[in-house]
Amino acid sequence: MTDPSASLSFFARFWLAWLCFWRCLVSREFAQAVLPTSRAYDAGQLKELPSGDTQTPPPVKTPAVQA
Repeated sequence: MTDPSASLSFFARFWLAWLCFWRCLVSREFAQAVLPTSRAYDAGQLKELPSGDTQTPPPVKTPAVQA
């Protein structure tokens, strides 16, 4: 994280770690989704991962004005 405004407090990080710990134990799918990111972080290649924000939001439909 290079953006200081995006940093989390100690308690926010602690809560996130607690939630991720239990979710990894309970959900195989969650653990499988987290594993590549964890490995990339350990290898120093975190910035090379796709951001996951590749979907474009659906277009907003405006109601037709009837005269």
